[in-house]
Amino acid sequence: MTALLTSEVSSAVRRNATVYGLYLVGLLLVVCAVGYSLDALHTWLAIEYGRIAASLWIAGGLLATALVAFAVGAYVKSRRRPSRRLEAAMAAAPVAATLVGSGKIGWKAGIVGGVVLLGLLLGRQLAQGREGEEEK
Repeated sequence: MTALLTSEVSSAVRRNATVYGLYLVGLLLVVCAVGYSLDALHTWLAIEYGRIAASLWIAGGLLATALVAFAVGAYVKSRRRPSRRLEAAMAAAPVAATLVGSGKIGWKAGIVGGVVLLGLLLGRQLAQGREGEEEK
């Protein structure tokens, strides 16, 4: 059983490493292509407007692109994060159903239910406290 599990895990890791390696090679090629196209644009602008003007156009375009990226990043950061309470409750539901449905637990099911309810209430209070602090 352990050998099968080890084989499956190593196969998944090897496949993921191959996929991410190919993504990295693709990203490197995209960066090279963008650099090469900027060089070609610089050459064309140098022929049309002169070397100094061409360099200023390329620098201005890169600066404008960077400012747009920073603005989008600031917008995404300022957006309110979605609540994860529903996902946590959905993840805990099968475990709770298994514990309650087994019949072997009896009085322990009440304790587990109480603990889950207490956890949900505390989590809700903590989340509301954090949301109030972020708005200030």
